[in-house]
Amino acid sequence: MSEEKYGIREMYQFYKKECNVKNSPNWFVDYKSFAGIIYDFNKELARLLIEEGIEFKMPQRLGFMRIRKWKLKNYMNPDGTINKRKLPVDWKRTKELWKEIYPNKTPEQLKAIPKKKVIYHLNEHTDGYRYRLYWSKKGSNAKNRKVYSLVFTFTNHRHLARVLKSNHKPEYYE
Repeated sequence: MSEEKYGIREMYQFYKKECNVKNSPNWFVDYKSFAGIIYDFNKELARLLIEEGIEFKMPQRLGFMRIRKWKLKNYMNPDGTINKRKLPVDWKRTKELWKEIYPNKTPEQLKAIPKKKVIYHLNEHTDGYRYRLYWSKKGSNAKNRKVYSLVFTFTNHRHLARVLKSNHKPEYYE
């Protein structure tokens, strides 16, 4: 199954086609202006979602976007230790630890070492909560809505992380 991704160029082609159909030359803008409008809108929308904690109602009954938080459940193993399978790995601190424990080893040599110690994120700065962009499709009238997804860019993930580590923490939905 191929995964098709639609970006700004595909949206602009659709926009051009629709403007020609409606014979509205006054509404037509060039690609550079179109891309600038989309970029500015998306940047401000991401800022409002992350910094203000708003819920954005999408047009055409497509649902709602928001930042969602949830508490990570700690599962215990039968021997009483924490099951680390669902905990996210703190790769930065883990790699620093590996450099300390295994000095002068190449990445290929590190891969060959079984059962190396790994450091996990416990999200203590957020009281154990995790956060992500959430698209509520409840009430959406889009056909095949289950196959669509929204994904934050790396820049927006980093922006959310900076806000969560700062003193200003908006109230997000659970």
